Amino acid sequence: MRRIADTFCFHAFVAIALLLIFVQDSVCAQSETGLWAGAGLKKDLPKGMDAEFDAEWRQVGFFNETDRWSAGASFSKRLYRNKSKSFNIKADAGYKFLSSNRKAYTTDKRNPDEYEQVDGMDPQFYVDSCFDFNLTKAFMESRHRISASLSAGLEVGRFKISLRERLQYTYSCGKEDIREKHRFVERYDMNTGESSKVDSITFVSIDASEKTMLRSRISVDYDIPHFKLDPFVSYEIYSDLSNGEAFEKGRLTAGAGFTLKKKHAFQFAYVWQNTTDDDESVRSAISLSYTFKF
Repeated sequence: MRRIADTFCFHAFVAIALLLIFVQDSVCAQSETGLWAGAGLKKDLPKGMDAEFDAEWRQVGFFNETDRWSAGASFSKRLYRNKSKSFNIKADAGYKFLSSNRKAYTTDKRNPDEYEQVDGMDPQFYVDSCFDFNLTKAFMESRHRISASLSAGLEVGRFKISLRERLQYTYSCGKEDIREKHRFVERYDMNTGESSKVDSITFVSIDASEKTMLRSRISVDYDIPHFKLDPFVSYEIYSDLSNGEAFEKGRLTAGAGFTLKKKHAFQFAYVWQNTTDDDESVRSAISLSYTFKF
């Protein structure tokens, strides 16, 4: 009976996870999918503490264009665990350096009363027609990110339910002389005695910025009996504390992980988000990671 119950629970778990993926992915079936690959080192320390170093590389454009790379370190400590080891509370803190790819884009700066529909073309193609616009060049933006988290985990049978609240602060360094301001001004030619509109270009910088986020996550893991592959599903809410705790996006993750010889931990997952932002330029991604424990 116990094995039948475990089998039923596992099948139900997988069915729910797959249903969530298909329902969410149907909304953005035509969107681009990214690849997130990561690797790390983890060291178990005395008294429920551990330290971890990790690096990540993200690709977009059908896996042929770097979207961002990062490297960081974190430290965690178990604050409480009951006698049966079925419930625990843990805190962690970490730092991460990120380098994110920012694609070139244009901003139309014409007076709204002068707008014209020209086959949906971007303003940079309007130079001959003397339309004003800003052109921001592509660049790699450096970011510094620190975070602190508090999490609780509860084991119920073969299920493990965990809740995590993470406070995340990101400082974006900006970039000097990366934006072109195109303004078409009247110029008088003394030789011909005629006036014409000329493209006047000035360079401006993108200012440094900062952002504070609250990331709330709930996850469920299932331990398959007599099998190394353990599936999981999680949902995370991002709230922008810099903007009055406004809901920014939700992230659904479903996948599985396994460990070899208690040292080599592998995990693969599918990630879906309801929107894109400066942090993630795609709504869906395949995530692969490896951690060596020593």
